[in-house]
Amino acid sequence: MQQVLVIGLGHFGSALVEEFINKGCEVIVIESDKEKGEKVKDIVSQVVIADATNKDLLAQFAKDMDYVIVCLSDRIDSSVLITYYLKELGVMRIIAKASSPEHGEILKVVGAHDVIYPERDTAQRLVTSLTSPNVLEFVKLAEGFEIVEIAVPEDFVKNSIRDLQLRNKYGIEILAVKNPLTGEVKVMPSPDYTFRPDDVIIAIGDIQSIQKIGK
Repeated sequence: MQQVLVIGLGHFGSALVEEFINKGCEVIVIESDKEKGEKVKDIVSQVVIADATNKDLLAQFAKDMDYVIVCLSDRIDSSVLITYYLKELGVMRIIAKASSPEHGEILKVVGAHDVIYPERDTAQRLVTSLTSPNVLEFVKLAEGFEIVEIAVPEDFVKNSIRDLQLRNKYGIEILAVKNPLTGEVKVMPSPDYTFRPDDVIIAIGDIQSIQKIGK
């Protein structure tokens, strides 16, 4: 069973706790607000009501965790200090929530392995769903590039990858094609693969190219 420490119970931290519990993880929470801690005490292994900027406290609860997630983006100084202490303690995986790109860069410098921007990511997903309705899911890679799941466009159906010339016309690479109805997945399909109405395309490309076929 994976062990997770969540520091901070704002909206994002609280949602994380619920998701980790649903996945069968053991969760410990550090939160300075007793009222917030009371709300999750019955579902987590332990709630520690304390200031997480205490290095000795972190050494006691964070050192052996699989993941420590710092959800204090509204308290920039605290999130930076906590992340720095976690790095000094040798925590295996430090994930920190940032409120801005500048905050995120500082968190990386002091020791965060991963920096997340929930508000920005939510906005991107909403805009993508509205402007590119065929895009079902996406993962942002290097700046400007994404891996996406796309419901096969109608004009792709009964056409092969070769005939559509996806790389030349759209600048995308097909990584896999899956069919949700049958569960069949074809990894790196051949150029002769012919798309079916229920196919979902998993592709990699730059954002502008993805948007062309996601509309």
